[in-house]
Amino acid sequence: MSYKGTIGILTGGGDVPGLNPAIRAITIRALREGYRVLGIRRGWAGLVELIPERDADNSENVQVLTKDLANRAGRTGGTFLHTSRTRPSHLPKSNLPPHLRDKYTAEINDVTPEVLRNIEFLGLDFLIPIGGDDTLSYAQRLHEEGVKVVAIPKTMDNDVP
Repeated sequence: MSYKGTIGILTGGGDVPGLNPAIRAITIRALREGYRVLGIRRGWAGLVELIPERDADNSENVQVLTKDLANRAGRTGGTFLHTSRTRPSHLPKSNLPPHLRDKYTAEINDVTPEVLRNIEFLGLDFLIPIGGDDTLSYAQRLHEEGVKVVAIPKTMDNDVP
């Protein structure tokens, strides 16, 4: 099937009730408009831990979102994509995935080059992060790197001005 492009959706930070309905709304509209939609699992961690090789099993990091999946999940609270508090620009050495441990050796690492490579590997034309201050401040960083970002603010701490 031919698509207009590919949209990636991720959720970061604390788990709140409206995430699944937001994912559903984005997915249903994007599919209707002719886009392919990928869910990035566990927030930014999914883009850090993804292995950019065609034969790699990345099912823990990314999943294709369909109308049926979005409709089922849209009736529940939380996020079926799961979430994390991973910040790729400040990743502790102990949290590096095995395939990056030889490349990054500082106590705190900026793995943004890996995230950018993984966004390209997935063929993402747009990235829609749903999150609070930490999630969206990193989304701003990716925007500055040239990624087309549509951010959706979500907070349980009232820290998104």
